[in-house]
Amino acid sequence: MKIVRGMAKTFYSILDNTHSPIYLHVLLDYNSKLRTSRTLRKVARTFQRRLNVTYYDVNDMADQNRMAITTIRKYFFNKDVGRYNDDIFFLTEVFHEAFPKRLRKIIFLDVDLKFLSDIQTLYQKFEKFQPENVIGIGPDLQPQYRVDFSKYRKSHPGTLVASARPGRQGFNTGVVLFDLDRMRRSHLYNSLLNATVIENLCNKYQFKGYLGHQDFYTLTGMEHPELYYNLDCSWNRQLDVGWKKEVGNDIFEQYHRCEGNIHVLHANGDSLIPKDPVRIRNNKM
Repeated sequence: MKIVRGMAKTFYSILDNTHSPIYLHVLLDYNSKLRTSRTLRKVARTFQRRLNVTYYDVNDMADQNRMAITTIRKYFFNKDVGRYNDDIFFLTEVFHEAFPKRLRKIIFLDVDLKFLSDIQTLYQKFEKFQPENVIGIGPDLQPQYRVDFSKYRKSHPGTLVASARPGRQGFNTGVVLFDLDRMRRSHLYNSLLNATVIENLCNKYQFKGYLGHQDFYTLTGMEHPELYYNLDCSWNRQLDVGWKKEVGNDIFEQYHRCEGNIHVLHANGDSLIPKDPVRIRNNKM
């Protein structure tokens, strides 16, 4: 129920900030479909909007892509971190194979978000992709990857890997733009789904992941940054501050800061979204 309520709030905030038609593609297990469909219809009725939605059984989708999921799980789930054991965290990497070919671009969203701006503006970011970009993704606003790449950083003084720079500090998958057509066509991207290639990258960067797809994008982004469009942090303003205790305030703020007006808030780590929309929009939380 917590997930369903979060999904309803996220969908509500999307409709509250756009007049554009919205088409949802919802991944769920079969037993969740009835409750989920009722909830989404209720939100759509609130705005007197038509509900355009397709439901996918995530278990069927995972079974059809089991080989890829098994490979990715092997290298990016080195310790059991609760919900990150679910197949969904190893499936987004092959969305271009899992979704019907008629889908060309999708925005992937967590269900703990609050939109403050029009999602159409976010969709327009696809137009800013460089020719090599296949995925748009924002930075992880905690120094998690500074710690996870610590062995590599220690043996490579001055490296930009996991430094506090956009595109280098690691990614967060709360909001992701997938250009499915480009993913299907990219020889480089698809070559990275090979077990030998992944193992070589893990060894090179002395990296052991446990957050599934987020670790995959972060690791491959260190090696091939050209594959990723750096989505501004304002479209995935994460609120979790758990790492502050681990690294201290000075280092934490280097990674957590996010300049400019905020468009999407992400209540990751069970954080709470502030109630004052004016202060939030102007990044004064």
